[in-house]
Amino acid sequence: MMMKTLLFFTICLIKGHMGDAANAVTGITGGSVIIHCVYKPESTKASVKSFCKGSGSECTTMTEVKNDLWIPEERFSLTDDKTLGFISVLIRNLTMNDSGTYRCKADSKLIQEKKLDVEEGSCCGTSEEQTAYVRGTAVIRCKCPEKYNSGIMQLFKLQNASLQSCLTIGGAIDPRFSLYENKQEQVFTVTIVNISRHDAGVYFCGAHVTNNHLTKSSYSPLFTEIQLHVTEKTDASTLSDLHVIITVCVCLVLLLAGGLSVLLLKRRCKKTQGSGSSDQRSTGDYDEVVSSAYYATIPDSGNTSLHPSAQKPITLNTVYDTAHLPTNPSDSDFYTLAEQPKI
Repeated sequence: MMMKTLLFFTICLIKGHMGDAANAVTGITGGSVIIHCVYKPESTKASVKSFCKGSGSECTTMTEVKNDLWIPEERFSLTDDKTLGFISVLIRNLTMNDSGTYRCKADSKLIQEKKLDVEEGSCCGTSEEQTAYVRGTAVIRCKCPEKYNSGIMQLFKLQNASLQSCLTIGGAIDPRFSLYENKQEQVFTVTIVNISRHDAGVYFCGAHVTNNHLTKSSYSPLFTEIQLHVTEKTDASTLSDLHVIITVCVCLVLLLAGGLSVLLLKRRCKKTQGSGSSDQRSTGDYDEVVSSAYYATIPDSGNTSLHPSAQKPITLNTVYDTAHLPTNPSDSDFYTLAEQPKI
C-alpha cells in the first residue's frame, strides 16, 4: 500500500513538472509574445474563448475572442482558429508586471494554463525605422537573445489588422524573402529583394519555441519592431547621385592634369640643364684654345751679305708667344709679346 502511494505521488510530481515545462512562456520587456492554446475542435468549437490572469481561485479576464489579433488601442488580443483548433493570444509592450499565470478558457472550461515570465531585455525590445526604394533591396537585421537560439527564427508583418508570418518553419512564403542566421553573433538577417510599395509596413522579429511536441504547446516571443517605409527614388536623390558622379569625375580630371603638368615640368627642367652644360663645355674649350701658348720659330736675322767665312752659323731661337683676345676684339687690334734674341 505504501509503495503504491509513493508511486502515485511520483507520477503526479513528474506530470506536474512536465506540465510546468510545457506551459512555460518567456518574454522580454518592451517586446511582445504570442501564446498558443490548443483545444479539441469537436468539443469546444462553438464555445466562446477567453484569456484571463489567475490569482488563486480567481481569474481576471484580459481579453476575449476577436476577429483581429492586433488591436491598436489594446495590449491584449485573441483570435480563434476553429479549423486547426487553437487560439492565439498577443500581449504587446511587455512589462515585469505581466509575469504570472494565465488561463485559456472555452466558456468556463479550462483549456490550458500558461505561466508567463517576463525578463529584462538589454539587446531587444526596441522599435526601429528604415527606408527602402521601389525595386530596391531591404535588409532587416534582428538581434536574438541567446536563450532562443534553439528556436526557429520568424518574421511577422502587421497586415489586415493581424500578424502574418513572412517566414514559416519550412521556409519563406514569398520567394523574395530570404533569411540568414548567425547563431554565434545571435543575429538573423532577412533580405527582401525587388521591393514594392506593398512591402511597406510594420515587421516583428521573433522566434517559434516549442515546449512539447506531443501537446503542440508553443509560443512566439517578439523582439524588435521595424517600421519599413518604401518610396520611389526621387529626383533629388537622383540629382544627388549625379552630383557625386560629376564630382568624382572632376577630381580625376584634375589629378590627371596635375600629373601631366608635373611630368612636363620635369622634362623641361632636364632639357634646360642639358643645354647649360653644353654651353659651359663649349666656352671652356674656347678659352683653353685662346689661352694656350703659341710656339713659333723665328730664324736669326743675321746679315747674309757678309763673306761666307765671316758668316756665323745660323741658329734657331725659339720665341714663346702668348696671344690673348681682347674683351672687345677688333680687326685692327692685335697684341703680340715677342722676345728677340740678342746678337
